[in-house]
Amino acid sequence: MTAVAVWDHQPDADELLQARLARGWTPTASMLKAGDRILGHASCLPMLKTLS
Repeated sequence: MTAVAVWDHQPDADELLQARLARGWTPTASMLKAGDRILGHASCLPMLKTLS
C-alpha cells in the first residue's frame, strides 16, 4: 500500500478531527458502566458534551 500525504504540514489533533468531521465522520459512543460516553479527542467537541 502506498500512502499519499495530503497535508503540507504535520496536522495536530484538532485539524485531524475537523477533517474527519468535514467528511461526515461521527464518533461512536462507548458503553460504560456510567452510561454511553464519547472517548478520546472527539469528546472535546462542544456539540458532543450534551451527548456524553
